[in-house]
Amino acid sequence: MKKLWKLAVYMLVFAFLLTGCGDNIVAKVNGEKITETELNNKVEQVAMMNGHNLEGEHGAVVRGFLEEQILEALIMEKLVLQDAKAKKIPLEKKKLKEELKNMKASFTSDKEYKEFLAANKLTEKELKKMYETMFIYNGLFEEVTKDIAKPSQDLEEYYQEHQEEFFRPEMVQVRHVLVEKKEEAKEILAALAEGEDFKKLALEKSTDPSVEQNEGLIDYFPKGGYMVPEFEEAAFALKEVGEYTKKPVKTDFGYHIIKLEGRQEEKQFAFEEVKEQLAERLLALEKNEKFQAYEEELLAQAEVERMLPRDTEDENGEEQQPEDSDNESSEENNEQK
Repeated sequence: MKKLWKLAVYMLVFAFLLTGCGDNIVAKVNGEKITETELNNKVEQVAMMNGHNLEGEHGAVVRGFLEEQILEALIMEKLVLQDAKAKKIPLEKKKLKEELKNMKASFTSDKEYKEFLAANKLTEKELKKMYETMFIYNGLFEEVTKDIAKPSQDLEEYYQEHQEEFFRPEMVQVRHVLVEKKEEAKEILAALAEGEDFKKLALEKSTDPSVEQNEGLIDYFPKGGYMVPEFEEAAFALKEVGEYTKKPVKTDFGYHIIKLEGRQEEKQFAFEEVKEQLAERLLALEKNEKFQAYEEELLAQAEVERMLPRDTEDENGEEQQPEDSDNESSEENNEQK
């Protein structure tokens, strides 16, 4: 199944536009309510997606943190959608329908799709509402930032001042077999000498928990602490693609046999090679900065009431004390004197 990373991001940022009848109200945004049920549903979904356990004492701490963060996201969503309505940002229903169809088609079966919905406590109606929110939000983003057609900064000037950003260090891609004992590693070396396939041995023999997903392949990495020192040294010592270590490589994890699958030499990319990518990056940065300023302005002008119970802390995160308790004691002592 394709990774639904876009959906995951929007599930975190945006909440359902559902309001439960009779719920406690946790916030009002220009008079529009955010209910406790709406907030709790979102908290549970985000917790589930990120593997957080909300049970017990630690879970209560996690829940409190998520409630505060998600409530702020909900408030901003309400403000953005209210302004989108005022600006009459259209919902492209044809594109929405196509996007939902493609999302559903990314699952291998209808059963897998329904399992995804159930696992994330979603109905198809709620999923559609989330996509509608995403489309409207994107439309407003384009409207707010439409005057920014190209980066204001000179691209070549930026490149000359930040050349280190366009330097790629030497990197290697390797495949490995990990076993617990040195004798097991020697047996694998003997099998390789007889012509056994490295990938096949990795799948059959390796104790690396990720081997079933990556078949022992570790994607390109540079020197400098990305791997344990013994593994890194052995990997970079291999010169030819297809070459493998002739002796077991011992690390804290066990014994490795490492095969070189690819090498990228260090390279300073020329301006012409990165010009287009750089333009896209700087343009996106400027658009995001403008939209963030727009959101801050919306918030500053809005009437927002937050009613979520909080600990006895002030807005700066400092614990509040009973009003003037120390002063009153001091004044009473002075009067007695």
